[in-house]
Amino acid sequence: MGRSNTLTAEASEVEGVSTTPATRTLHLVDADNLLGDPSSIDPAEIRSTFRRHRFASQFAEGDLAAAATGRNGRHVLEVELAWPGACHRRRSGADGADLELIDQAEWAASSGRFDRVVIASGDRIFIRAFELLRAAEIDVLVVARARSLSAALLARAFGNVRYLPSSPNKHERYPVGYRPSSGDDSRPMGNNVTAGWDQRVA
Repeated sequence: MGRSNTLTAEASEVEGVSTTPATRTLHLVDADNLLGDPSSIDPAEIRSTFRRHRFASQFAEGDLAAAATGRNGRHVLEVELAWPGACHRRRSGADGADLELIDQAEWAASSGRFDRVVIASGDRIFIRAFELLRAAEIDVLVVARARSLSAALLARAFGNVRYLPSSPNKHERYPVGYRPSSGDDSRPMGNNVTAGWDQRVA
């Protein structure tokens, strides 16, 4: 796709990060689509949306996440603050965030480092990413808002789709391996690789 700064290429250069191929899950998060409002600056709503995604996708310790947005300044800031453990990407223009994530899907399909990828978006454009990943024999799950999932993506990913639940309450259980940090349940625990990505990605 012309850009060579894929997430794991950068992560592999971080001191102390093993470059040995490993199987794990990568979450490709289209923040604007998942929120349903590309201009939202409500911290509580943004944190809740990411929390619900992690619940629906069974986010576990060791999973990696890349979240993409456009370049709406305050919105971008609130998105990045809401999930500090993710690697955040920004691209302006029509479908900019989508294309950024498709770049990462292309890399994931060829890297051999992931056995599962979660596409957190309902946009039709992600059919392309879904097919690339499945062709590489990677399990793919689509997580989306019910009202924003395109019919075409639903048809292509049929049987591999989960919808965002209502906000988890104290009676609902988080997936095995996911534990909210004290005072802020937006950060995955024990995930140093994503922290390395944050340090290296402008």
